[in-house]
Amino acid sequence: MSKLTCSMDRLGNSKKEVIKIEVNKIINAECKEYMKTLPNECVDLVIFDPPYFEIVDSDWDNQWQDKAEYIEFIKECILEGKRILKPTGTMYLWGAIGVNKGFALLDIVKWIHENKVLDIVNWITQRNTRIRATYKGFPQAREELIMCVKDRNKFIWNPAYTEIKNTRKDLQCNGKPRKNEFKRATDVWCDLAEASQSSKERFYYKNGERFKTVKSLKICDRIINASSNERDIVFIGFTGSGSEIVSCIKNNRNYLATEKSKRTIDEIIKPRIVEVLHE
Repeated sequence: MSKLTCSMDRLGNSKKEVIKIEVNKIINAECKEYMKTLPNECVDLVIFDPPYFEIVDSDWDNQWQDKAEYIEFIKECILEGKRILKPTGTMYLWGAIGVNKGFALLDIVKWIHENKVLDIVNWITQRNTRIRATYKGFPQAREELIMCVKDRNKFIWNPAYTEIKNTRKDLQCNGKPRKNEFKRATDVWCDLAEASQSSKERFYYKNGERFKTVKSLKICDRIINASSNERDIVFIGFTGSGSEIVSCIKNNRNYLATEKSKRTIDEIIKPRIVEVLHE
């Protein structure tokens, strides 16, 4: 762990105070409750990868009585995330369309937009190679990523590129020659596969149980590199297997991360941190 000294407003008062924040640590806590201990406008990037609500057959994705209770929980997380986010910051929220589950994500996005909680810049669709086909109709093969900012004119942005060569020879829409060697990443991510298809990104508990919802390291790299700069602070709620932490370490970002499951922290996240630090 390390400490960063920042001049910031803890309670929304006009008077600023110097606060030391310990960074590069994983906290065994509910992210919503831990964020309440942080001062205002202290992080550069917030990444939420919460349970999607009754998508995965695990207790952690089925802990709410109904959709309304789940949505209220996510709203509280978003509001705390907004409070700790700097004016130049960005928030990413993962989710799923949730066919037959009440479309919770659509309701959350509508709430963000209609109440001007944040400015929605992109609705990104991640195309997965693994499909879900448990009912009649076209199988599901997508995840959703909502990109929101506090100020559309000030947020940090480093253009993201795919690994696909740009072979076009015509001029750009501005009439100038194309200079990019690789194609720009758009709001449909077809070039990055989810982690479940890579044996290198499958992680197991000590009893042999597989962690079901690992985020691809390349996907985390794209988000973190596009929306933060080196030495910035990234807040990671719902850390899961720790892919965002690994990406922060590899890309020279500071992080604050929360995870409710101590077992996951001890058996999956901490070993991954040790491994990447010794590469």
